[in-house]
Amino acid sequence: MLKWMKNYYIGNDVKNPTRIRTRITAGKFVPDIYVVTLSDNPGNILEILPAGMLVQRSARATCPLIIGMARGKSGAIQMVQDMIEQVYTETGNFKIKEYLKNR
Repeated sequence: MLKWMKNYYIGNDVKNPTRIRTRITAGKFVPDIYVVTLSDNPGNILEILPAGMLVQRSARATCPLIIGMARGKSGAIQMVQDMIEQVYTETGNFKIKEYLKNR
């Protein structure tokens, strides 16, 4: 079961995000969509995964909290950059998990 942040980030070029989220959650292939998740690896802050990877049941079962979706890898990279800049501007640090809990 995938876990989504309540008010997850949506890239500007994502059309019909509710339908895309439903398809991803159901394990359907969604081309050119990437999800941004919190990282389970203590050495990383965030991870960018292609939504097509979540077709696999084992990947859906182990996927960390999804905090955003974007169209294309460059859109996902831009989203991560914007998130990090926002967190640093507002808090002065890079503690994204704590920032999102208090958002």
